[in-house]
Amino acid sequence: MLFAFTTGPYWIYHWLGTSKSEFHFQPECIIIMGGAGYPGESSLIRSYYAAETWKRNPSAKIIITQPAAACVRPELSDAWGIRKDLIIRGVDSTKVLLEIKGKNTREEGMEVMKIFPGAESKHCVIVTSPEHMRRSILTFKKLGFKQLGGVPTWNASGPVDLDYKDSNLGGNKVPLPNVGGSLQLRYQFWNHLRYQVICYRELMGLAWYQLRGWI
Repeated sequence: MLFAFTTGPYWIYHWLGTSKSEFHFQPECIIIMGGAGYPGESSLIRSYYAAETWKRNPSAKIIITQPAAACVRPELSDAWGIRKDLIIRGVDSTKVLLEIKGKNTREEGMEVMKIFPGAESKHCVIVTSPEHMRRSILTFKKLGFKQLGGVPTWNASGPVDLDYKDSNLGGNKVPLPNVGGSLQLRYQFWNHLRYQVICYRELMGLAWYQLRGWI
């Protein structure tokens, strides 16, 4: 709880998203890592970032890694939903490949190599959530990918000043502090609590992958 009043949780989150993601090449392959189902927050934001990256590199292939049940036809899968979203955002449908078998980060990497032979020798960027970026890059490198970068899917903060004065809004006249002027109490504290849960889970994932020899 006390740690959430500091900027520490954010900087752990930031480190997970940026420590391995930098690249200085034109992507030949954009890999969208699997997230929640479609439509969902993680799948939609990854679709947005992937489409924006592709628009700057329209010759690149996009590979969507999103597991589907064996009994589900590809056109009914969540990966197909993400594909439709990419097309709506202007992506050429002939550039999109689906990987619907991988159920964790390592297996997704292995399946990408199957559906796109030679991917490990191409300039690839991974699109995933910030906390998942470091593990994704390290996992793909362990599988033999040589030129890797990442596009972490940062959420944007609204540009509006959200301060207000409680007493100007009516309601009960009680001796309570004016929380309308404290973004720390209203938002930042709770965001940092959330970052802690996200980051501690991911750090455990990194430790497990290290023990398994997957990174």
